[in-house]
Amino acid sequence: MEKEPKKTQESRNGKDYEERTKRRQAAFLKVYSSGASVREATKAAETTRKAVSGWIKDDRNGFAKLYDEAQADFKDSLIERAMSRLKDQKSSDSPILLITMLNAYIPEKFRPNVIPTEEVAKETMTELRNLSKKAFKTTPAERETPMESKSPLQQVEDILLAKKGGKDEPDD
Repeated sequence: MEKEPKKTQESRNGKDYEERTKRRQAAFLKVYSSGASVREATKAAETTRKAVSGWIKDDRNGFAKLYDEAQADFKDSLIERAMSRLKDQKSSDSPILLITMLNAYIPEKFRPNVIPTEEVAKETMTELRNLSKKAFKTTPAERETPMESKSPLQQVEDILLAKKGGKDEPDD
């Protein structure tokens, strides 16, 4: 069996190599934009994930922009499927997979915002302080020092001490 000659830098930069790369890029983008995984698209294009990463990094043949457009096409197809499913949905159909895909690929639109804003956090802390004042015993020294002026660590320690029953009843 005859060994295949090693690819030289010259053969990698040749016209045939560039044409083959363009064909592989086009095949990858066609499959990927239809909703396939990167793995499926690389297999269909007879290339590797590493090659695709290199095409994006080096923006070979304008691939980075085309890749972004393929991702946008895929996101659009998810939205179209969601809207179609909403129109045709039966009570027995489960939308969980579709919701999961929408959350994963278009979080800016479909993932609920679970990060509390600073204002919500402040309001929550104030409410917790007020509840802890009512629910837990305090010492006379603590009554003179408002909870707001204590560090969060000190506030937690005070609450834990109060739960153990080591503090007097507050004056109201």
